[in-house]
Amino acid sequence: MKQEFRKHSGNIKVSIGDDCAVFKDGTIVTKDIFSEGTHFILNRMKPYNIGWRCFAASLSDIAAMAGTPLHSLLAIGIPPELEVEKLKEMVKGIKSLSRLFKVDLIGGDTIGSKFLFLSFTIIGKAKKPVLRGGAKVGDAIYITGNIGDARMGYMLLREGERPTEKFLEPIPRIREAKELIKNYHINSMIDISDGVLIDAGHISDESGVGIDIDANKLPISKSVIEFCKNQEFDPVLFSLESGDEYELLFSSPDEINLPYVKEVGRVIPQEGVFIDGKGAKIGGFDHFGSRI
Repeated sequence: MKQEFRKHSGNIKVSIGDDCAVFKDGTIVTKDIFSEGTHFILNRMKPYNIGWRCFAASLSDIAAMAGTPLHSLLAIGIPPELEVEKLKEMVKGIKSLSRLFKVDLIGGDTIGSKFLFLSFTIIGKAKKPVLRGGAKVGDAIYITGNIGDARMGYMLLREGERPTEKFLEPIPRIREAKELIKNYHINSMIDISDGVLIDAGHISDESGVGIDIDANKLPISKSVIEFCKNQEFDPVLFSLESGDEYELLFSSPDEINLPYVKEVGRVIPQEGVFIDGKGAKIGGFDHFGSRI
């Protein structure tokens, strides 16, 4: 895709290939689309949580650039059978998260559709946008929060049980990203939307380096470990392939001492993603293969 479109404007600093497009004045823009059956289950989820989750996913792209979200545009495809009250509840979820991060909804569009979909455009600002392509050999690899909880939440939902709070109402790491760039050197960053393995692969590709993950250092909650034990899953691979986490995966030469940050590996010269020094089989959320 990147090779098919050349830049006609001199105002664009970063185009296709990162979490956001970056303009020379520090404006950052991201676009996402979420559809029923791929990103959410309308008849198993509260509409409020659908609105929240979809909006959070878009805001997470802004967090990945260490930016501040300012404005949003929303397009909704509405199937004829969708009740007005459900639509209102969905908008309430979006509104709640908008208030939390002081993001103004400034426009959008609605159309009739055979299935429900939501599409967000987020416009923000970043004084020092952090890209995927800045990782340097010797950097430490860090993750905010825990991983695996979102995938566990999805599986609980599929089985008719109550999902985890992280699945229902994820909080994009906008404030944490700002604290990180204020106090440390952050060379590269991405949000974990498709899973650590896939997203680490994006950093590897864009930076021309390798990511070696230490399986023993991964931040996996006790509840995920217990869930994996009961389901006979490997908790390490289960968590590394967990999408929709919306945590930050980043590299830094600094030793970072923050309660929500865990060092999980190193940047190495050989390109690719590795687990304990061995080449990893990349797995995670595939938009054209994985379906809720």
